[in-house]
This record gives sequence, structure tokens and C-alpha cells, in this order.
Amino acid sequence: MVRKIVFFGTFLVSVCLSLIGSAVASDYLIGRGDVLEISVWGVPEMSRSVTVRPDGKITLPAVGDVLADRKTPSTLSDDVAIKMKNFIKQPIVTVSVEQIVNNRVYITGSSVSRVFDMAKETTLLRLLSELGDLSAVDLRRAYLSRNNKKINTDIYSLYYEGDTAQDLSLEAEDIIFIPSSRLNLVYVIGAVASPQHMQFYEGMKVMDAILAAGGFTDFAKEGSVFVIDKNKNKQRIDLKQVIKGKDVSANVQLNPGDYVIVEESIF
Repeated sequence: MVRKIVFFGTFLVSVCLSLIGSAVASDYLIGRGDVLEISVWGVPEMSRSVTVRPDGKITLPAVGDVLADRKTPSTLSDDVAIKMKNFIKQPIVTVSVEQIVNNRVYITGSSVSRVFDMAKETTLLRLLSELGDLSAVDLRRAYLSRNNKKINTDIYSLYYEGDTAQDLSLEAEDIIFIPSSRLNLVYVIGAVASPQHMQFYEGMKVMDAILAAGGFTDFAKEGSVFVIDKNKNKQRIDLKQVIKGKDVSANVQLNPGDYVIVEESIF
């Protein structure tokens, strides 16, 4: 008689997964530390909950050690059933994952710190979409690290420009570093309506920053505006001609970390 192994494709996960809900069993690779439920239909004494050991194996009654690490639940159920056929005529084995410990991705940075349990294959873009508002982070300087090496992918282009060529599948123990946008700010102070810091963007110019800060006050000296860069280099510019629309060359490009200081007239 041909032996028939039946795998009930239910993948039970007891941990609430904030990243991707319920998983399909065939997608998940079991890892060291994961807790598995091995059920043998009609033979309860052969069924039990086991934890994958650091050597990647589990131990079952009569069967002994079985390698579980990096196998899908369906593959492991087949392997266990083959070993059990020496004791059971037609073993019907179900393997389900009760707790995920191994398949984690870490997100770190000055404003982001989270751990995701991946129950099935997912991509960098999918994960980023789960993070919510990213306006306070600097994706230009973000990067993915795998096995202590940076992966060559442009996270900013992927997320903001839809460059899917930059997308890739995540792997267990990947680390995504997402720094704060604190170093990606422009500061506008002095004789403006609302002195403040603001998010830098490509193409940002002095007048853009001043207008975003509410514009000049009545006592501002439009002809005496200073731009100080992060290296403390100081440049004095005259915006009077820019305002009149006669000479826009003074409306210089800004860089992250620049300070724009508008002098105030005493009289």
C-alpha cells in the first residue's frame, strides 16, 4: 500500500505579529529557538510541543533527533512522518509553529527602534510601509546591514521615488539603520516671523527657507542675510535684488545643517 502523508496547512502563530498578520506555512523557515507543535493523528503519545535546539534539531519519542532548522513546517512534517513509519503504519503528521523566535528583523536609529517577527517572506518596501510616518527620519542615510555588511540599496529612492529595483527580500537577523532627520535640518533665525528649524529638501534655497519661516519681519535687513554651514563657514548675501526679481543669483542653494540668519535693523 502506498503510504500517504497528509499535511494540514495551518500555520499557528501565538505571537501577535505587527508586521504581516497570518502566515502561510510553506513560506516560513523554522529557526533555532522556535516553538513547534508536533501532532500525530490518532497517536497522542507521539505528539508534543518542542523547542528547536541551538543545534537546529528537535527530539521526538521513538524517532529521536530530527533536523528542523531552515525547513518549512510542511517539509518537517514529511521528514517526521518518514521516520515514524517504522513505528506507525500510516503516520499523519501536522507541524505548526506556536512561537517565532528566530526569524527577526531589527530596525534601529535615533528615533526608531523596533523588532519584527517575520512569519513569511517579506520585502524591504513592505516593512517600510508598516513604519507609518517617516517624516522625522533621514532615509537618505538609511541602510540595510546583513552579516555585518552594508547591502547596496537606496532606501530613499525605494520609498519616496518608487524605484522598485532597490527592493529586496529581507532575511532573518537583518538590521535596518534609520537615522533621525536631525542632521537633515535647516535652521532659520533672526528677523523672520517664525524662527524655526525645518526639514531640508533637494533644491531648497535661502528664500524658500525664509518664506517657510513666515517671511521677513518689518525690521529685517533683507540686504544682510547670513548662511552658515555645518563647518561654520559664513556667507553674507543680499536678498534685496532677489525680492525685486532683478537678480536671483543671491538666492543660493542650501545644504543640510545650514543656518540662515536674517539681521535686524535697529531703526
